[in-house]
Formats: sequence, C-alpha cells, structure tokens
Amino acid sequence: MAPVTLAKLGGSVITDKTKPFSFRAEVVSALGEEIAASHERVVLVHGGGSFGHPVAKEYGLTSGAYSRGGEGVSKTRDAMYALNQLVCRALMGAGVETYPFAPFDLLVSSDGEHARSWLRNLLSSGLSPVTFGDVSSYPRGFRILSGDTIMHELAKVLRPVRCVFALDVDGVYRGREKEKAGNLLRTISASQMSKLKVDLGDDATGGMKLKLQVAGKIASLGTSVSFVSGFRRAEFAKALRGLDFYGTMVAV
Repeated sequence: MAPVTLAKLGGSVITDKTKPFSFRAEVVSALGEEIAASHERVVLVHGGGSFGHPVAKEYGLTSGAYSRGGEGVSKTRDAMYALNQLVCRALMGAGVETYPFAPFDLLVSSDGEHARSWLRNLLSSGLSPVTFGDVSSYPRGFRILSGDTIMHELAKVLRPVRCVFALDVDGVYRGREKEKAGNLLRTISASQMSKLKVDLGDDATGGMKLKLQVAGKIASLGTSVSFVSGFRRAEFAKALRGLDFYGTMVAV
C-alpha cells in the first residue's frame, strides 16, 4: 500500500480560541483543498480549540487526571462532536472524502493489527479517516484523550512516512512560544525539545509542551515530523508532500 501521511489540524488553527464556539470554515476549506490536491493518503486528527477546551476547563476535565462523569463529560463530548461535524463538512466541500470516527474504541479498546487493517481499508477506498480529541471512559473514571496523544497512537499503528502538525505559528521558536521575536528553529532535535521553555496556556491537554513530547516519540519511530503554520496553505501543502517548507523539522 502507498505510504500514509498523518496530519494534525490544531484547535488554534481551525477555531478562534478567543471566541467560544468560533469555527474558521475558510481556513479548514483551504487546508482541505491542499489535502485533496496532494493525492496523499492522509489520516487527520483535529484539536478542540474554542469548542472542547473551554468546556473541559469549566468542568475541570484534563488529560492528566481522572474525573467523575456527569454534565462536564456530556457537554465536552457534545462540543467535540459538533466541531468534528463542522470540520468534516468543510473538508468534504473542499474535495476530501472524510470518514469521521471516535478515537477511543479503535485506539484503546482494540489491538494494533485490527486498527491498522481498519484504517488502511478506509484509505484504500479513497477515504480520509478523521478523528479528534475526546473524553474517554476508563475504569478509574473519565479523562481527555488528547489529539496529540492520538497522533502518537496512530503513528505507532500506521508507521506513516510523514507527520504534519499545523499550528497557529510558523513552527517552534527559541524561548517561549509567545515571544515570536525569537528565531524560528528550522530543525530541532529531541534533546533541544526537552530544554525548551513553553507555556501551557489555557489548553486542557498540555499545549505545545505535549506536542513537542509527542513529536519526539513519533520521530523515534522513523517518521518525518514537521511543524508548520496552518494559515500558510502553500507551506502546509509542501510539508504534506514532503517538500522543503518554511517551518520546523524534527531531527531523528
């Protein structure tokens, strides 16, 4: 089977995190057009942005600790499913034949071989599987299964040739991410990532810190990992195709 590309559409790209429940349809459509034009076999993950994160934060749901079920779980999942529907509709309008699926049953409750076969069958049929951060049930309670963690799980199952993180910035910077006057790191090693100081911000799942940790793990599998702006569609397209782009590459 042809190589697989794994892409994460960050919540800060597909939504405006300063405005609850604000969806950037034009941005998702533009990225969808590039995905369709690439003719790559792409599995997509998207973040929660201004849909899932504000609700999760209100009810104290995180990816790091278990919580009791109830209203918070229900409302957070409702927000994420609503966002997933918007994302898939925008992608379909741009020419991407999507197949949305919830992550927990496939990635946690089944074995790797079953997940690999299921996903590759979808890809062979010309579909692009699309999943998202979700609230998952465990014996000890509920917690968020973050989109970045899902990226790592998918990478272990599919061993993609490339993994692209679409961010609201051009890549990884020296110093704190918000200090954009700092130089963009065109390449970064695992040892450099462990020393970078980044803010968690208001992200219920660990923000940039978790992305860097996950990127290092995925790169260790032999997968090419890149960070690129989701607002620069041409650069996103280059990263998706494995071409030289303006952003940050993770050195294996």
